[in-house]
Amino acid sequence: MNKILNVLFALLAIVTFPAQIQAQDETIIDKLPHQKKNFTIASHPLYHFNSGVRLDFEKRIKNTPSWIQLGISGNFLGKRNNENNYWTIASGDEFSYLRGGGLELNYKYFVNKKESLYFAGGGSLFHSNIEYMGDYWISYIEDGLVYQIIKYGKINQKINKLGINTYFGYQLPTPTFLFDMFVGLGYRHSFRNNDTAKLFDDSMISLGYTGLVFITGVRFGVKF
Repeated sequence: MNKILNVLFALLAIVTFPAQIQAQDETIIDKLPHQKKNFTIASHPLYHFNSGVRLDFEKRIKNTPSWIQLGISGNFLGKRNNENNYWTIASGDEFSYLRGGGLELNYKYFVNKKESLYFAGGGSLFHSNIEYMGDYWISYIEDGLVYQIIKYGKINQKINKLGINTYFGYQLPTPTFLFDMFVGLGYRHSFRNNDTAKLFDDSMISLGYTGLVFITGVRFGVKF
């Protein structure tokens, strides 16, 4: 009886093995063109409304629906020690000089077979170096007494902002062109080097904001 069962299992394996190979081949063949791409480069046009730029670089993790995303962003406005020109960005922040740069690292996972719907999450760091003209207090000693007066001049504020993100999005399943839109929630916490200067925290998109943020955006790019 055991010999008969062994023979039957052997025959079954011989019969089904070619079918398994064919199914694997069909799975590979049936992959959509965009699912064969392993890299993307994309920009965030909404960053321009806040006088910034951002580029994303993505890489597929092996042959899976998982991706790693690295975002590089920056702000470059005004000239150092310029007391005449002022810039105001969409957040309402006003200054005469701004240099900023940041990095964001996210893990991205497509949840459907077509690889168009995804969830993502990660963290970010952004540094801002700001100059603006305003009133500030100075102290001096005269005849053993300490006096404080208000002066008007250049004030410098440096801000480091840490963040965490979680969001979901939709990406068009096209072979080369990349269009992506997403929404989600995050948290930001800002650290400043000058406690007497402006906080720059009036809104969620402000350079020095601390608190919950609503995340949304679109991306345009290419796949290769």
